[in-house]
Parts: sequence; C-alpha cells; structure tokens
Amino acid sequence: MDDYYSDGPTTAQNKKLMAKTAHSFRLGALLVASLFMVLASGFAPSAQAALNETSVKALDTISKAFNATKTMNGEFIQTAPNGDTLQGYFFIERPGKIRFYYSKPSYTDIISDGKTLSIEDRKLKTQDIYPLSKTPLRVLLSENLDLARDPRVRQASIADDIVSVVVEQESLFGDGILTLIFDREQSLLRQWTIRDANGNDTTVTVFNVETGKPIKPSVFEIKYDLSPSND
Repeated sequence: MDDYYSDGPTTAQNKKLMAKTAHSFRLGALLVASLFMVLASGFAPSAQAALNETSVKALDTISKAFNATKTMNGEFIQTAPNGDTLQGYFFIERPGKIRFYYSKPSYTDIISDGKTLSIEDRKLKTQDIYPLSKTPLRVLLSENLDLARDPRVRQASIADDIVSVVVEQESLFGDGILTLIFDREQSLLRQWTIRDANGNDTTVTVFNVETGKPIKPSVFEIKYDLSPSND
C-alpha cells in the first residue's frame, strides 16, 4: 500500500507496520448493495434536537479535533446485517476526498475526488457516479464539521470512553439513521452504523488509523472513462 502515500517523513518501522497489518485479516464475503443505497442518499434538513451542555461540549471538542485533521488513513471492517464481513483500506483527505478500497473477494472501490463519488467494480471495470453533495459522506468530508449545531443531529450519548452521535438521514430508498462512534479521549472516529428503513444495520469499524500522513493525489482520482454499471 506504500504506493498510496506521497513522499514524506517515514521510517522503516512504519513500513514494517503497514506490511504486517495488510495481512492481518482474512474475512468472508458481503454484498455491498446496501452500502450503495446509503451512499446514494442525502440528509434531510430537520429541527435540531435539544442537546445538553455536556453533549454540546463533547461535540465541540470532537468537531474541533476533526477539523484539525486534514488526512487520515487506516483499515476497516464492514459488517452486514447477517454478520458477514468485508475488509479493506481507507484514505481521507478533507475537504471532500475519500477512498475505500475493498480487499478480495470484493472488487469495490469507493472514491470521492471532492465533487463526485464513484462506486467502481475493479473486476468488471464499471462504475456508478453520484454527486458527493447527495451522499451522507458529505458530513464527514465537509471543511468545517460542527456536530453540536448540525440540524441533522438528533442525539448525543456520552460515556467514559466514547461519544455516540445519532444523525437522521433521508435516503432515496427510505429514511434511515446514521450513528457515529468517536473515541472520547482522542476525538477520533472509530465506527459508524447505518440503519435502513427496515431496521437493518450495516456497521463499519476503522482501526490502525494514522493521521497527518501525506497521501498521493492519484489515490482520489476517478476513472471517468469507465462504463456505467447496468442496473
């Protein structure tokens, strides 16, 4: 995965760690159709729920730390409602850029170049294209995250080690709920769960997260010459 990073400060120890984590998990297959549906949706404006002073303070701390983090990369595990899992690597450069590279048996690549989001099938060499502004990822990829004052935030729960934020969303396929889990001490995003209109949960957990590492611009390039997927 070294090809994804720009030339910058690095050490032999870092390279050994990346090589080790790249082979740490061998996980089962999962259809990614449910994720496609969520990525094709947008949040519905609504009246913000009343948050207590403790919640507002915690969300302000998280938003400030998140806004100060311009790049982030690591690994993820996606768990489907039936318990099946997929793994892969993710790269984020705010504002607007993201890449989720799914390892085999999936051939999915989800890429945002700042304006457009592509869901690519690397095996079939096809893709679906969506405006980034119409996807839930726009919240995490915005230039200025302000969870305490975002009208889509419906609830915040504070525990000793985590902060849970519930966001309402309106999908093209029905209403749903997005729950974000942050590490309270480090203010890092650790997990999110998407609950669809039928009550089915798809969860993504991130780990081995690094911040502030320069990422090559080519990581976020969309292949606009690919054929559209056949519905």
